[in-house]
Amino acid sequence: WQIHVFYLPFSFAISHADIDENMMLLPSAFFLLLFTRKSNCFIVPTNVRKLKLHPLHVKIGFLGFGTIASSIAQGLLDDRSKVKMESLIVSERSVSKSSALKEKFPDVVNVYQDINMIVKDSDILFLCVLPQQAEKILNGLNFDASRHKLISLVSTATLEELARDSQLPMSNVARLICLPAIATHHGVALYCSSRPPTDETLDLIPGNVLYCKTEDQLSASMITTCTMGPFYGLLREQREWLVRRGGLSKKDASNLVVQQHIAMLQDALKTGGDESILDDLIEEQTPGGLNEQALANWQQLGGLDSYGHILDAVLARLQGESDGTISLSQRT
Repeated sequence: WQIHVFYLPFSFAISHADIDENMMLLPSAFFLLLFTRKSNCFIVPTNVRKLKLHPLHVKIGFLGFGTIASSIAQGLLDDRSKVKMESLIVSERSVSKSSALKEKFPDVVNVYQDINMIVKDSDILFLCVLPQQAEKILNGLNFDASRHKLISLVSTATLEELARDSQLPMSNVARLICLPAIATHHGVALYCSSRPPTDETLDLIPGNVLYCKTEDQLSASMITTCTMGPFYGLLREQREWLVRRGGLSKKDASNLVVQQHIAMLQDALKTGGDESILDDLIEEQTPGGLNEQALANWQQLGGLDSYGHILDAVLARLQGESDGTISLSQRT
C-alpha cells in the first residue's frame, strides 16, 4: 500500500472525468488522501457529487416551455453549485412562464422566438413538446453530434425514434420523466439512456434520479407518475366529504387533508426506502381499529384492485396497445 497526500485549494474539486467513480474526497476539501494498491484507488468516502472543483459549464436550451420544462429550469437555476450555466434559453411560446423566469434570473435566462436559434446556441437540449409534435420538430432542426445532447420529456418517444428524428447518435439522446416537484428538488426523476449516465449528466437533473437501464423499466416506472391525478382526486373526495358531512369550509378541509397526508408520508420516508416499509405500515394498524377496517372496506369495494387495472391501462396506452380507456367489462 502507498499513501499520497495532495493539497487542494478550497475552491477546487475533482470532476468525474478526472477520477475513478469510486473515488471520494475528504470532507475538508483541503487535502486529497489517496490510498493506492496496484491499479485500484480508494478515497476516504464522502459524496463526490456534492463537492465539485469546476462546476459543469454548459449552455442549456428548452424546446417547448410548459409546466415540466419550467419546473426543470427552476430547479437548475435555484441551485447552480453543480452546473454553471453560461445561458439557459427558453422558447417564447409560453409567454407567462418564460417572461417570469427571465424576470427572476435576468443574468442567465434568454428568451428566443426561433427554436432553430435555441439549438444553435445550446449544448444540452430538453425536448418538452407534445407527443404528436416531436417528430416534426426534430426533423426540422439541425443538431451537431459533436456537442449536442438531447434529453426528451416526450413520454411516448423511444430512444430509437429520438435518434432517428434528430439524426444524433444513440449515445447523444436520453429520456427523462419527472413531476413538477423537480422545481424544488423533490420526488424522483426517471432517466433512461443507452449507456449509464455520468455524474455530469446527473447534475443536469435537479434532485433525485433513478437510472432505468431499459425502456421497459422506464415504462413501468413512469406509470407511478400517472397516479398523480388519481391521488389528487382521492384528496378532493375527502375534502368534499368533510365539507358535506363535517361542515368544514373548503379551505379548512383542503388544508386538513393535505397536511394529514404529508404526515402519513413522513412515516414512510423515515426508513430511507426500506423495501418492506409499506407492508410494515399497514401491519402497524391497530387490530380491529378504524384504519384496519377502512382498508378492508376499501379492498372489499374493489378500490385497491382497481389500481392495478388503472396502471395496466396506462402502460397499454404507452406501448400503443390501446387508447388507455377501461371498459366496464374489463373491471370484472
